[in-house]
Order: sequence, then structure tokens, then C-alpha cells
Amino acid sequence: MAMMGTAPCLLVFLLLPAFLGGLQREDRVLGGSECQKGAHPWLVLLYYFDKHYCSGALLNQNWVLTAAHCSMRHIQVRLGEHNISTSTGYEQFSTVQEAIIHPGFVDGTSGLRSYENDIMLLRLKPPAVYTSYVQPIDLPTLCPLPMGTTCTVMGWGTTSSPEETYPNVPQCLDITTVPLAQCQATYPEKVTENMLCAGGAQEGKDSCQGDSGGPLLCNRKLYGLVSWGDFPCGKLGQPGIYTNVCCYLDWIRTTMEGV
Repeated sequence: MAMMGTAPCLLVFLLLPAFLGGLQREDRVLGGSECQKGAHPWLVLLYYFDKHYCSGALLNQNWVLTAAHCSMRHIQVRLGEHNISTSTGYEQFSTVQEAIIHPGFVDGTSGLRSYENDIMLLRLKPPAVYTSYVQPIDLPTLCPLPMGTTCTVMGWGTTSSPEETYPNVPQCLDITTVPLAQCQATYPEKVTENMLCAGGAQEGKDSCQGDSGGPLLCNRKLYGLVSWGDFPCGKLGQPGIYTNVCCYLDWIRTTMEGV
């Protein structure tokens, strides 16, 4: 089994809230339950003009990892957040000093959108301050991830589909990874080895709009980022698609070290 990103990885649908307009389904957690407060201190919220639209994962005091399709001109980052309708005093707020999108990602300016290489690093200003509510998540050390692994996806995305209902607190859902060949048969010519597939075994349980960029945790390590999927969310036999973090370990480390 290959280690630390040596797995073969090749060099596609989004999951954003409706207020951003006409994009493919972005991910939220459908069929989950409220995450335990403080149990996921690496989970961050991304805001655009005071509207939550994506999530991400804190890698260290300076960097957040999220999906490239979450790129916006003015991104606000909230750390240590749980109930977005109230303030606890544990929250931290940063702006994005620099957003670095994977060079292989194709944006929507041409009218086409590819979910290949759907990954982006955000450099925080000011840096995060570690507390019991703000902590980094570990990157994978064992790659590739064995199929059939039970993982947890989380976020503040819609809890209903196709109608959208957004919760004030993050939702967590345990889902199982799906073999790539099975996923490719479900989504012909869209799924590559740079993606992970998970869920689809139970009706009504999935990530969905508003969950984009959020973490897929397997063995308490960051193996995936919510990327895209079918709409409406939660269809039986239709897994969600996640950016395969194992395929980008070298890019992540090189990028962070080079700034």
C-alpha cells in the first residue's frame, strides 16, 4: 500500500448554496445529526458578504484547505464556530491574505466547469490562535484509503433537498467509501482517481448544498473535501464525490512551504 501520497493519481458538478445562483448542487449534510460542540475544532466556515457558502479544514495556524470551486473575491473565515445564530466568545475571524487554487482546476469563466483538482489553500490573516475550539486536522499518512472505510462528513449545508433548509449548527454524518469503479459506473466519464466516493447506501443520507469544501474525516484524518454529486441529494445508489486529499499531499506541502 502506497504511503504519503505515492498512490497513483490522475491530474465533474458543485455543491454551493442557491443564493450564489445556478451552480450544480453543492454539498450539505443530509440525514445527519448535530455535531458535538467542540469535537471538530478544525472545521471552519467560509463567508461571502456575511453569507455562509462553503466550509473548510484548518491545517495549521496559517492555512485552511477547501474546494477550489469555493473561490470568491472576498472570503471571510470563521473558526471555532458552532451555532452561527449566537456568539460564544470562542469564535475567531480572519480574512484571506492569499487564495491558491490548484493549477489544474478549470474555473467557470469559459462556461465549462471541471471538478478535477477541486482543491484550494487559503492563507489566513491574522493567523489562527489555537484553543480548545480551534485546532488543526492531520493530513493522511496512509494512502490510498481502503475502500469500505467508515468516514464522517460535516458541515452547515442544507438538511433537505431539493428544498433547502439550512441549520444553525453543523451536521455530522457517518458514510462509507465506495470503490472507484462502482462510482465511475454511476457517473460515467466524470469520476477520476483524484476523487473519493462515499455514501449512497441509504436514501436521504448525503452531503449537499452549502457543504462544499468541508472535510471528510476517516480515522480522524483529512481524506476528502466535499466536491460534487447528484441533485437532489441523498438518492439511493448515488454517492457523493470528494476531492481525494491523498492525491495532493505533495502539492499541499510544497505550496505551504513556498510562501
